Amino acid sequence: SIDGSMNSSSNGTRSNGRRSSSSSSSSVSHNFLLNLDLWTDTGFPTAVAVAVVACVKGVKRAHLVDARLDGGMLLELYSRDGVGTMISTDFYEGIRKARSTDLEAIQGLLEPLQRSGVLVKRSREELRAQLPNFTVIERETKVMGCALLLPLGASPDGARVAEIGAFCVDVIFRGTGRGDSLLDYVEQDARNKGMDRLVLLTTRTADWFLQRDFKLAGPAWSSQLLPAARRARIDAKRNSQLY
Repeated sequence: SIDGSMNSSSNGTRSNGRRSSSSSSSSVSHNFLLNLDLWTDTGFPTAVAVAVVACVKGVKRAHLVDARLDGGMLLELYSRDGVGTMISTDFYEGIRKARSTDLEAIQGLLEPLQRSGVLVKRSREELRAQLPNFTVIERETKVMGCALLLPLGASPDGARVAEIGAFCVDVIFRGTGRGDSLLDYVEQDARNKGMDRLVLLTTRTADWFLQRDFKLAGPAWSSQLLPAARRARIDAKRNSQLY
């Protein structure tokens, strides 16, 4: 989860949670979580209730595995996504703003795409300077994807514009919904910052983004949808298209 609230999920997915910082609400929540009768009355399965209580009492993670599944415990513990349900009190997987320690991981994600020409090459110094504008999705300290949200200023029509770039999900985790989660997070971040328009510049087909309501707006270098300062930095020879 993004907000870190206590939750659970199944079918090989993971979840995490943290206690509230408010002393009064924390006390109430703590007492509620320890009351198995209340869990039963609300219809939660006993296994889930017991797992949550164990976590509240100090167990870091609790795994629920179908006993009928041959080798289920080994698959749960040693496969990438597991086969059961994990309830945890620590940060297992989520989306957050990038930190200085993420520089190497982000560079490693982007380098293959930069080498193939899919993404514009950014030097290490450029990436370091842009780190505050990066968002990453991670699992147990491993960065699985990243995206850059760069405010551009106002376009000629007065719209406040932000550009999404350096969007990448590790090939191992593609097709698992992580890209959608990352895009949703970045879009909400843009809204929170008061942006009116979110744009993407690319020289390749943008089918994935088109399927998520981005619209082709023609050559980027001449588009009035971009601020003049951004248009001035575009190499017309690359024929970047604006979405």
